[in-house]
Amino acid sequence: MNNKWVQLLLELDIPFYIYKLNKGDSIISKCKYKNNSAAIILYGTVYTLKMFTNGECICIAILNCNNIIDFNFSTLDKDYVYYKVIALEETYLINFCWWDFISIFNYLPIAVKIFYLFRNTLKKYEMVCYVISHKSIKYRVIQLLVLLCQEFGTVNSDFIKIPFEISQTTISHIIGSNIITVNKIMRDLIGKLLIKYIVKKKTLICYFSLLTYLRNNKIN
Repeated sequence: MNNKWVQLLLELDIPFYIYKLNKGDSIISKCKYKNNSAAIILYGTVYTLKMFTNGECICIAILNCNNIIDFNFSTLDKDYVYYKVIALEETYLINFCWWDFISIFNYLPIAVKIFYLFRNTLKKYEMVCYVISHKSIKYRVIQLLVLLCQEFGTVNSDFIKIPFEISQTTISHIIGSNIITVNKIMRDLIGKLLIKYIVKKKTLICYFSLLTYLRNNKIN
């Protein structure tokens, strides 16, 4: 677990709480005009859903260590949306109040650290936006798998292992599709020997041929 943020907040005398999320645990945040809470991920991986009261949802980011979760979400549509942060694996968050940080922003090293967190986190939002912007569901699935490999994967001799369980239900939530369509696409990719589930079908590996397939095939 990354303890540098714990040490920094202790040195600056900023109050904080550390929360542990087990795989599948979630944090729900409703839009408020005065929500000054934020959290830095010390360890683990989460994904954030924008939930609508009609039951629909949109994935807006997949975040991991040293990304920041700003709970001061947009209030423009506060009456019919809320946000849900779901742990993909065991995750630790350090939660604090923005006002405590703002009071010391004149201290340049701290401002630089926070700027870096936001810049790194913004990239994660942009990556997910790129994935779900495609009309083709198959393209979304493959792009998501490639994203997970690039950002979180462990490289082996001929494949990349995603280090946390990524179920087909989770994939359907992230890309905004139904589980039946995702199951069909995943079976097709497995049949083409592009991906494979191992360890009692809980760990997903992607062969390097998946990258070649994505580059050489126009997916409709």
